[in-house]
Amino acid sequence: MSGLTVQDVDGSADICYNTSKDTADNITDWGIKRGCQWFPITPDKKGFKIRIQKKEEITMPFPIYLGWGLLVPAGLSLLYDCASHNAMIALGYQQKNTIRERFWNFLPAFLLFLLWGMINIPLPFLYILAYLGKLSLLFYKSVSRTRGLFLINLTHLTTIALHMILISLFSLLTGIQMNDLLSQPFWRIATIGILLAANTLTACMVPRWGMIMEVLRTQAESEEVRPFIKFLWFCNIFLMLDSVLCISDIDWKLLPVFLIGSTVLLEFYLIRFLSHIYQLLKVHYLEAEHNLLLEKLEQQNKNAAELRSKIVLDPMTGIFTRRYAIERVEFLLQEKEPFSLVFIDLDQLKQINDREGHHAGDLYLTRFTKELGSCLRKADIFARVGGDEFVVLLPGCPLKTARKRFESIRGHLAVQCRPSFAFSYGITYVMKNSGDSVEQILRRADQAMYQDKQARS
Repeated sequence: MSGLTVQDVDGSADICYNTSKDTADNITDWGIKRGCQWFPITPDKKGFKIRIQKKEEITMPFPIYLGWGLLVPAGLSLLYDCASHNAMIALGYQQKNTIRERFWNFLPAFLLFLLWGMINIPLPFLYILAYLGKLSLLFYKSVSRTRGLFLINLTHLTTIALHMILISLFSLLTGIQMNDLLSQPFWRIATIGILLAANTLTACMVPRWGMIMEVLRTQAESEEVRPFIKFLWFCNIFLMLDSVLCISDIDWKLLPVFLIGSTVLLEFYLIRFLSHIYQLLKVHYLEAEHNLLLEKLEQQNKNAAELRSKIVLDPMTGIFTRRYAIERVEFLLQEKEPFSLVFIDLDQLKQINDREGHHAGDLYLTRFTKELGSCLRKADIFARVGGDEFVVLLPGCPLKTARKRFESIRGHLAVQCRPSFAFSYGITYVMKNSGDSVEQILRRADQAMYQDKQARS
């Protein structure tokens, strides 16, 4: 190879050799062995001229790969879409199961990963396109912007961090520079395949993280999350700038180690920050759940009280019902306490209903219960047991005292009230060791009431 001269032809950087024909044949073999492109031999006054140019200098800037390896990102993209659909449901996002909706969710990531397997898109542009694709889905679905940005920034950050770590690890293991590694379709497909597999596995585990998902779903829009979202923006920009080192021509063997170290350190602080935020959100979530339970309990107590009042109180007159009166009689019998029971039958109610209508009869009943109730003690139980029949339970009141009280009450209602009220009553006394049943007690009082009615007629 001696005697060769290098010439600059037409201002290009091609290497030209001016030599004889025999030497030219040797140069041709030399160039082919070294992966160089050679051009036909042309005669010259000084001999034969051969132009030799390295192949990579004339290859296409974006060589396209079309092979079976593209099935890896295609298939894993489909699996990831299915897993992420269930994960989004677990996070509280409404997902439509229509074919059109699922197709539009699947298409951006599928096309991007497939395109990157075919063409060596510069890494920063790949990450930017992936981020814009996620943002487009956010605005298309019209979900909560704060929750959506929180989820997009968090998932995008962890995704590109894992991807850059994989690229750096493969560069260390193979001894190939990262930019040369990414120029080979095999390594691009390998890194994106592992990344999609890891994301699919994570998405499958999301529905199992019940408490974490519930906290993030309900508290993602709280004030504590806003500083964290800004931190996620910073981390995403930092890693996108770091990704420029993956496509640079820097000949430094420790560059992959530097990228792994900086990315792992960033992820460490991210996890610490996320753990702290989660503890704060969990406290707010538990407080909110506690307050919600208290509100539900208060509402249930209110509903129970309303239901109890409907069972215990007569809706028209506001006094106790027959059921409650019977419960109180049973209680006094069980406690073996003496009491008097008064059975009352109101006069003239049927005549008022027939003459003036049921509305007037209802007013008559209401006024009667109000006037009679004002004459009773707080410990006495006044209940309506029928249309115009009432029971008054007088705990600890002897028979003579009860008769004296009700004679006074009947006289008061007949003379002092306008309109006046007339009623018949019967009293029975129950001693503390009585073995009578509730039915027997009511029957005796009812019979006494009829005797009083006959005596007054």
